[in-house]
Amino acid sequence: MKTFYVNGKIITMNESNLYAEAVCVENGRIVSVGEYNEIIKLQEEPDEVIDLQGKTMLPGFIDAHSHFVGAANAMTQCDLSFCKNFDDIIQTMRAFKEKRKLSDESWIIGSNYDQNFLEEGRHPDKDVLDQISEVNPILLIHASSHMGVTNSKGLEIQQIDEKTEDCAGGRYGRVEGTNIPDGYMEEKAFLTFQSKLPMQSVETLLSCIQDTQKMYAGYGVTTVQDGMVGKPLFELLKYVSSTGKLQLDVVGYADIMTASDLVEEEPEYIGKYKNHFKLGGFKVFLDGSPQGKTAWLTKPYENEKEYKGYPIHGNDELKKYICLALDKKQQLLAHCNGDAAAEQYISMFEQALRERKEKNIYRAVMVHAQLVRKDQLERMADMGMIPSFFVAHTYYWGDIHLKNFGEKRGSRISPVKDAVELKMKYTFHQDTPVVPPDMMRTVSCAVNRVSRTGQSIGENQRISVLEALKAITSYGAYQYFEENDKGTIEKGKYADFVVLDKNPLETEKENLADIKVLMTIKENKVIYKNGEDTNESAE
Repeated sequence: MKTFYVNGKIITMNESNLYAEAVCVENGRIVSVGEYNEIIKLQEEPDEVIDLQGKTMLPGFIDAHSHFVGAANAMTQCDLSFCKNFDDIIQTMRAFKEKRKLSDESWIIGSNYDQNFLEEGRHPDKDVLDQISEVNPILLIHASSHMGVTNSKGLEIQQIDEKTEDCAGGRYGRVEGTNIPDGYMEEKAFLTFQSKLPMQSVETLLSCIQDTQKMYAGYGVTTVQDGMVGKPLFELLKYVSSTGKLQLDVVGYADIMTASDLVEEEPEYIGKYKNHFKLGGFKVFLDGSPQGKTAWLTKPYENEKEYKGYPIHGNDELKKYICLALDKKQQLLAHCNGDAAAEQYISMFEQALRERKEKNIYRAVMVHAQLVRKDQLERMADMGMIPSFFVAHTYYWGDIHLKNFGEKRGSRISPVKDAVELKMKYTFHQDTPVVPPDMMRTVSCAVNRVSRTGQSIGENQRISVLEALKAITSYGAYQYFEENDKGTIEKGKYADFVVLDKNPLETEKENLADIKVLMTIKENKVIYKNGEDTNESAE
């Protein structure tokens, strides 16, 4: 049976034929695209005709970087994003424990606090968290996911005390004038602490993963990423896919430090989907968070004499990982926020390529690229390296970046216009669970570049709506080596669609973030419908 989509504004994202009047789909793939009178000739009994009622249909949105299971985990945590001060955090966490009926042995985990927006203007410490509970271990996860705070019980359980030394690429906060930990941790110190927490039950995670899929689909996303997959997480995703519960395509990136041998151990998942899950390559972290002031810069932070953040890896270590990815012919994603981290990634890649006959970098990606400079983008363009911009930073933390980096550097965060002028392929992401995977808000951020207080964040880096849409459709497909299957509405590609209440190409730019997703379709199956809880087939 065929399905016909008609009577709407169909934006194909194929620039040679940007609009179509009708689309014919069969067996989850697009059969024909074009004028209504020609396409409808293919109709037979009992084919279905979907009336778009004048609404706008685009290719399904492609998430270029997030943490899919992390987003599922976040659903089990206490949301602190609306807390204005320490007392709010204390009361919210106490209420969370009571509502969830957590035992005194259970970890109480809160997420999405941000010291930049707290009245105290600093991170809470163990003394604050001890007011929530002295018997429960407690962890607060910063909105960036790069730092956090634990209470005295948490320090005790993980045996962190004044004898515990800072690790390479991370540090512990200390009570002033002593070596006693104050509960604060950042980068590797925090990530190591977090990795030792007890996992949620499989049943809980499965339920949360279903809810997470609904969340992504509600924003029009049909392909999603898990951007840091160790072996336990791989086994979880492998299991979820085997149950047939994945509706979205999930692309995982193996932790190159601990799970690079998955390429040999799990060949059926490498570069191709099995039950909607595949491994796309490797991931490495090179620095921290710009809003948390752990991103690695070439020049000091504003109002700092020397502090520039710091790297996670030395040059030799990073080059080893780059060569490993190239040897295994795998795409490498590198978390780079600061321009020093960007320089390390680019220069080590350049060095590795000079030593090789083969120059294929397998579409290596610089994830976030917040403070990448134009001269660095030029070198990336020469190599074919893809910048994936967290452009929503302009809205969420634009004001903080102006404070941390000054007007000149702060207004150039996520320099998408430079990438456009260099004719690069670029993508957008939200790093979910850091912020929701709201693709239309992200498009708005790239077009308007206005902070949440209304301040302009680099007018000269604004781009057109069409250029922004490319980042979440055709260029996203390219990043995943899926340009023959996704990203545009063309014959032979998957019937992955999103239906919007307004045409973004005809909407006032100030209203782009208000555009609503009405329906999300994956391989011709409706996986989201506004106002309904559904995963029914459109066939």
